Amino acid sequence: MSSIFVRIYGGILVALLIIGALTYAGVELVNDYRSLMYRERMAKGTFYLMAEGYRGLDEAGRQARSLYLSRLFGAPVAVDNRDGLGLSYREALHLDEGRVVLRARDDDATSVDVLYPLPDSPLFLRARLSRLSEQQARATDRLVLDALGKPGAGDQALAGLREQFGYPLAIQPVSSLLLDGEQRQRLLRGEVVFSLSDSTSRNASVRVLAPVDGGDQATSRVLVLGPMYLFDPFPWQLLAIAGVLALLMVAVSTYLQVRPLQTRLRRLGRAVQRLGAGDLAAYADVRGNDPIGQVAATFNGMTAHIRRLIEAQREMTRAVSHELRTPVARLRFGLEMLADCESAEERREKLNALDRDIDQLDRLIDEILTYARLEEGTPTVDFQPVFLREICEQLAAELDGIRGDIAIEVEGDPDLTVDGDPRYLHRIMQNLVTNALRYAASRVRMTLREEGDCLVLDVDDDGKGIPEHQRERVFKPFARLDKSRHRASGGYGLGLSIVKRIIEWHGGDIQVGESEWGGARFRVILPRHQQEQHVLGRGRPNGAA
Repeated sequence: MSSIFVRIYGGILVALLIIGALTYAGVELVNDYRSLMYRERMAKGTFYLMAEGYRGLDEAGRQARSLYLSRLFGAPVAVDNRDGLGLSYREALHLDEGRVVLRARDDDATSVDVLYPLPDSPLFLRARLSRLSEQQARATDRLVLDALGKPGAGDQALAGLREQFGYPLAIQPVSSLLLDGEQRQRLLRGEVVFSLSDSTSRNASVRVLAPVDGGDQATSRVLVLGPMYLFDPFPWQLLAIAGVLALLMVAVSTYLQVRPLQTRLRRLGRAVQRLGAGDLAAYADVRGNDPIGQVAATFNGMTAHIRRLIEAQREMTRAVSHELRTPVARLRFGLEMLADCESAEERREKLNALDRDIDQLDRLIDEILTYARLEEGTPTVDFQPVFLREICEQLAAELDGIRGDIAIEVEGDPDLTVDGDPRYLHRIMQNLVTNALRYAASRVRMTLREEGDCLVLDVDDDGKGIPEHQRERVFKPFARLDKSRHRASGGYGLGLSIVKRIIEWHGGDIQVGESEWGGARFRVILPRHQQEQHVLGRGRPNGAA
């Protein structure tokens, strides 16, 4: 499964869970606040009338008024000062603004304390209510009727009361109301009537009807409190706002998930454009282990490989032009000298010299072509178990005619095997041993041994050795470390480069050190067993090495 898909899907899923939790918590918080405002608004008018009854009363009058209200509402009503209430900052602020304060009780979850400031007094009214009851509705009707029944009260008094109540107040004739017969009879008997609208509707409401004066159905009037709509915890406005906010948060979270991917893709795209424009130094600054990061890493590796190939090609071109210049110059000089030769014997010597130069040029070109073929790509190596000591002994026999006075020794277990291609392993040994023969004083030794899962081959000579600071250079094409390593010795500086390339194909390593005789030691480390995936997916070379 794509890690990008997992990252985006997982990020959006986590974001949705967080957004859902935040939305739920936000709706609950808003509903708690709306519920508090709803209850304060519904209680405001009643407590305004309760508090107005205390205006101008002394201590005894306030006690009598509290007792009357307690009986009227069926709940304890008292007057207390600020210190006795233990107000919080929010409660004190609301009371100073003339608002109703509802305080939940810790000892009784079914009831609340309702606080309201008394007019023209530092005291506060406090009542403990359990729930909205019919008795409280009747008591509110009584307080409204008492306020409207005062001398001089009229329509202006009713208009003033409407400003204090959180629901409508009206006085209407009974004949204008849609009531059933029982409700009309109860109003005519002076009873308070509750009228409930359709309870299945979201807009269900309650009206409290109280008779104002006596009379028949045609002339009697009724005080109508309401309609008082029930609290709706999920109005469409709140749901719409919550939905819009949730969509915005989803959009923001999705953007935050996708934006880093877009940024990284833009960086990768700019690097590709720079490379397309010919800038080989293009680099995609994109990190990560997801597919985008892997593509960027592959791109950076590709550009680095292209730069190395171009630089190697330039070095190859410069080296080839330099190497070809000397034999070509000798051929030209020899041809000029040949034209001046008078005797047949002298011409024959010049022709032999030209033939040697042509042979040297042919060997140089062959080495260059071999190295070029090896540089084209990693071939499909035909891995098979190889007894490496047999190759060493075979090579020693092949070089017997050209080794001169230099002894070639072979040491190691003859039963040791390594997975490899016999052709390429023979080329490794041939290049290393012939290189050692050029610079050895009297002996060259090939030593085989097993170390863990690897086979180690040491090729030692007793020559002058290679300085430590120059040991890495010997594997570069056409590299020569000093004047002693010149063309007359028979080398062109490509043999060790070919060896290193073949060893890399076999998944091994080559190191340069000092032999126990003070000369050079080339150590080849090859894995004894090749894994199958190491040999797959490789292109074949155009020719054998």
